[in-house]
Amino acid sequence: MNRNELPLERQLVLMASVEVDEQDKERLAEIVSSPLDWSEVVYQMITHRTLNMLTYNLKKFALFEQLEGELKRVLNLQWAAYRERNGFYASKLTEILHAFAEQDLVLTVLKGNLLVNTVYPSLETRTFNDLDFLMQLDDVNKVTGVLESLGYVQGEYDAKDHVINVSTRKARMVHQMTTHEIQEFIQLSDNPFASAVEVDVNHDILWRGNCPYKVPTRELIARAVPIDLYGAKGYRLDHADNLIQLCCHLYKEAVLMVWITSLKDLKLYKFADLYMYIRKFSSEIDWSVFMERVRHYQLEKVVYYNFHYIGLLFPEIVPEDVKAAFQQEDLAYLDQYAIENEVPFVWEYDFFTRLFDVNRILSVADNAADNFRRYQTVKSSG
Repeated sequence: MNRNELPLERQLVLMASVEVDEQDKERLAEIVSSPLDWSEVVYQMITHRTLNMLTYNLKKFALFEQLEGELKRVLNLQWAAYRERNGFYASKLTEILHAFAEQDLVLTVLKGNLLVNTVYPSLETRTFNDLDFLMQLDDVNKVTGVLESLGYVQGEYDAKDHVINVSTRKARMVHQMTTHEIQEFIQLSDNPFASAVEVDVNHDILWRGNCPYKVPTRELIARAVPIDLYGAKGYRLDHADNLIQLCCHLYKEAVLMVWITSLKDLKLYKFADLYMYIRKFSSEIDWSVFMERVRHYQLEKVVYYNFHYIGLLFPEIVPEDVKAAFQQEDLAYLDQYAIENEVPFVWEYDFFTRLFDVNRILSVADNAADNFRRYQTVKSSG
């Protein structure tokens, strides 16, 4: 199946999850003018975290007023809520960046906090749940000291009671040693759209355990590029490294069980991030440097996984010679999951079913968890 064979509702979800170009405005208008199940569109775009991109695209091409009144009200309220929420997070990001600069700390801003300021068309159009950074482990004590001085506490947020369950020193050490990040930092807030500010500090762009890939964080930080964010000096990865990070992030969350069982594996916003980054910086990306680094880190399979699927979802954006350079002879891995197993599992359903079908998604997640538990039982029994 290709995207043009999907129901119109799902074609609209895909089209409007990234910025629509002038050349596609007539097709967008044609779909919006068709009889649609808007509950399906809204549900899918909420769960894939792209609803505000729909609002942006409809207003960009003067199609918003065609919608039913209550639907317009909901979309406008969602837009206003994320303007407030993201603006609040922006103020917290600025505060943290100033504090890092005072200590001469170089951490790169990652994912939503960077992309909303560099590749998305407005502050409201990319949602995120926390502030993400990448640091060298050598800086862990200084980074911890800075965030604690700003009132952040390492632990887990209990939304029901609006409290932070503070982690023990042992728990923080275990978290640092067994995952790609240090224990999350949290600060309570009275903002109605952000009851707690969460800060994720990563020390690896991949995962711990049996990960077959290694991208040294020290090398990424050494190539970091200064950037101004809301008047504060921050850093981002250079274009080649940012593409690598986005590819690694999407791949690991698409194929590892911890993300699959929590239904966070296939989310359109992650594919949209990569598409929008390439769209924005296509004239600045040195593809020869990118290809050299991918080969150096032996990430060909990871990168092709990303390029294959964004090609299914959105208009072609990756240069054909670049995509062809990473083409794999055996494409069976594109449908594999639970790759932490000695022998990965294979999905029973096609990609678009896994992406969109909510009942099948729940079934797939349950089956995936059952398969994984059975595998672990067999493995432990020898």
